[in-house]
Amino acid sequence: MKETAYGKAAAFFAAVMVLVSSGCVSAPAPAPVKSERELAIERATPIRTEPAQRPGWVDTVPSSSTVLNFIGASLRYATAAQARDNAQENGRRQLVDYYGTLMVNKGREYTATYGISSEVFSPQIAAQQLNERIAQNVAQALDAREFYTQVFLDDTNREAFEVNVLMGVDKSIVARVIDNYGKEAAADLIKKAAAEQDARRREQMEKAAEFFGGNLSSSLGL
Repeated sequence: MKETAYGKAAAFFAAVMVLVSSGCVSAPAPAPVKSERELAIERATPIRTEPAQRPGWVDTVPSSSTVLNFIGASLRYATAAQARDNAQENGRRQLVDYYGTLMVNKGREYTATYGISSEVFSPQIAAQQLNERIAQNVAQALDAREFYTQVFLDDTNREAFEVNVLMGVDKSIVARVIDNYGKEAAADLIKKAAAEQDARRREQMEKAAEFFGGNLSSSLGL
């Protein structure tokens, strides 16, 4: 007798339940239970801002020939200190992600233009390496310049806070870290090219070295 569609679905569901109960398949993790205070903070309504007038930089990142600026934004927290810390961490993460994204985009354009294989030059791997350098050597130098705080009042009559922060770092610091990384990557590629027997692969390595060793910070738009 042919098995009906309903019978097949029921059998499949039963098999899945057996796997879940036996530990072979992980059940979805339950959503974290929020405290009454967390729920109250989410429902809070705005009562004032500090300063009273919203600064222009909150909506438009200031441009500068010497300073690289980012606007960090926090989630809503029970204390202003927590919100400030979260906003600054957000700004530092933006700095790291920004140049990682540029590296991926510029690297893909370059490899496509010159026919360089991903085995010779992987833009994604290069971006990850650059992210690590910037996180270690630049992110902590990103200074908080100004804060803008939105203050909320929850239904238990307690305040909550959201913060925006204007953060900046000297472009020369960023350029130095990026160019040092580029010079090291270029030197490694040149070394590998010298030992490479395949002419086509050697040519690709030399061309990739030009991308890294020329002026990487300029190539990434700094």
